[in-house]
Amino acid sequence: MSGSITDYPGFTTPINELLDKKDFDVLTDEAKNLLAGDLIALAWKHNTVRTEKLRVRDLQSIEEAFSNHSFFGNSRSPVVGIACCCCTCTPACCCTAASVIKAV
Repeated sequence: MSGSITDYPGFTTPINELLDKKDFDVLTDEAKNLLAGDLIALAWKHNTVRTEKLRVRDLQSIEEAFSNHSFFGNSRSPVVGIACCCCTCTPACCCTAASVIKAV
């Protein structure tokens, strides 16, 4: 991971509260321990104590889990989350940290 270790104390929502049960079950054990602040840190290419332990498979599971989320998309989607992510050009793992706009 690149970037500094950054804490996001105001974003303590556990990842299981951001996903429905089916999507949460897709996550690896390590990814299931993340908080909203960890996803924000990943979006900004920072690390937290929890994200420092993540491996490629953990990041892939986060992307998979959020693939059904309403913010997931691409630049041609009707609703697009505006964010830069650690592992994808869409807001997959960090959709909770993204602003949302409607295409005009």
